[in-house]
Amino acid sequence: MKRYTESGSICGIFVLALAFVALCSFPCSGYSAWKAGAASVSITPEEPVWMGGYGSRVEPSAGVLLDIHAKALALEDGRGQRVVIVTSDLIGFEKESSDRIAARVQKKYGLPRNALLLNSSHTHCGPETRSFKIPFYNFPEDMYEYRDTKIKAYISWLEDRVVEAVDSAISDLDYAVLSFATARPRPFSVSRRRPTDGGIVYRSGPSSYYTGGPRDDTVPVIKVAGSDGSLKAVLFGYACHPITLFEYNISGDYPGFAQKYVEDAVPGAVCLFMQGCCGQLVPNARYQREYAMGHGRTLADAVLESLEGESVPLTGTIESAYEEVVLDFGPISERATLEGQAAGTSSEARKARFLLDRLDKGLPIQTTLDCPLQAMRIGRELLLIGLPGEPVVEWALKFKSEFQEYHSVWVSGYNSHEFGYLPTWQILREGGYEAGRSNENTPFSGYFTESVEKKVSDGVRRLEASVTEKPERN
Repeated sequence: MKRYTESGSICGIFVLALAFVALCSFPCSGYSAWKAGAASVSITPEEPVWMGGYGSRVEPSAGVLLDIHAKALALEDGRGQRVVIVTSDLIGFEKESSDRIAARVQKKYGLPRNALLLNSSHTHCGPETRSFKIPFYNFPEDMYEYRDTKIKAYISWLEDRVVEAVDSAISDLDYAVLSFATARPRPFSVSRRRPTDGGIVYRSGPSSYYTGGPRDDTVPVIKVAGSDGSLKAVLFGYACHPITLFEYNISGDYPGFAQKYVEDAVPGAVCLFMQGCCGQLVPNARYQREYAMGHGRTLADAVLESLEGESVPLTGTIESAYEEVVLDFGPISERATLEGQAAGTSSEARKARFLLDRLDKGLPIQTTLDCPLQAMRIGRELLLIGLPGEPVVEWALKFKSEFQEYHSVWVSGYNSHEFGYLPTWQILREGGYEAGRSNENTPFSGYFTESVEKKVSDGVRRLEASVTEKPERN
C-alpha cells in the first residue's frame, strides 16, 4: 500500500530531569522493589482492510498515513504480583477477542484475567476489529470478501501480535522507579451534546460543538525510569474521540501522532496512550491532517512538560480485580414498526432488517450484555479504573469524586469490549445519540435500561474495595 509521511521537522529532543530517580534508592527487598517492562509491536495491516468507525465508508483502506501499534507495559511489585496494560491504535476489542487473548496470556504466564487490561484509542482510521459489527455495514456487493473473511483474518493476526507484545514486555521486566504526574494541556476536546431551549440535549454537528459541557481536561501520566535512570516507558491518557480524520489511510489519529512525538523526543522509551471516558467529547477542529498533527503535538507537549516537572512516587504494591456485570436492554420494537423502518440503506433500516431476519429464523435477540469492569491499584497512590465500551465523561467525573482517598484516580474507557456507548442514567434521560440511538449499529434489542448506572457503579465499588491496600504483616 502507499504510505504517507508527515512533512516538516520534529521539535528537538527534550532534556528530561527525573529528580526522583536515585540509583542508590533501589531496595534489595520489600514491596517497593518495582520491576517494569515495555514493548511495542506494529499492527499496521499488510494489505487493504475494512476500516472501523464511520459507517458511510464504501471501500477498504487505500494507504498508510502513520503506522499503528499495540504496546504493553508490564509492572511487578516486590511480591512478584504483576499486571500488564496493553494499549492499541484500534477502534476497539470485542469481548470474544479479549477473552481469547487473556486465555493465551494466562496459559503462558499464569497471569489472571484481572491482571490484564486491554485498551484501545478508538481511532476511526484503523482496521475494523469487531466482528459483531459486520451485519451493520453497508457493504457494496464487490466488498463481500471483506465482510466474510478479511475482517476476521485481521482479528486473528492481531491477537497474535498483542500476545507477542505482552510476551516481550514481560521478558523485559527489570528494576524500575514509578511515578505519577498530571499534565494539563491546552484543551482541544469539546462536547457534541448541546442544551436546547427546551432543556433537552441532543447530538449536534461540528458547527455547534458545545464548549460548556462536562469535560475531563487532565492528562494522567505514569513515568517508568529504568535502573540506569533513563526513561523506559510513559503511559498517558486523554479524553477525546480520535475522529479528527475521515479518510481511507491507516493511522492512530491524534493519539498516534502524540505517541510518535513523545517517542521522538525521548529515544528508547515506549510511549503508550490510554483513552479516557470521551463518549460525547470530540476534537474542536477536524477533517484535516494538520489538525490531527496539531492535537497530537498539543498532547505530546503537555506530556513532555510533565516529565520535566514534579511527580509523585508510586509506592507499595499492586492489586487488580475484574468483574462482569449483566446490563439489560429494553425490548425490541413491534414487528409492524420494524417493517416500516426496514426500507433503505440507513443504519435504522439495516438494524430493522437484522432484527426481522432474526425473528423470521427463530434466532435469539440479545437483550443483555456481559459488561467487563476492572480496577488496578498501582502503589498506594493511584487507582486505575477500566470501563468498557464508550463511556460518557460523567463516569470519570463520578468516580474521581467518589474515591478521593487516593492521590489520583484514572478512569479509562474502551477496555476489553467496545460494544458501543455506555451512558449514565442522566444521559439516558436526556436522550440523543449516546443514550441509545447509536445502538442502531449493534445486535442489541434496544437501549440500555435505567439500571445501567447502578449496576456499573456498584460493580466498580466492589472492585475498588477488593484492591484497597491491606495492612502489611510483619
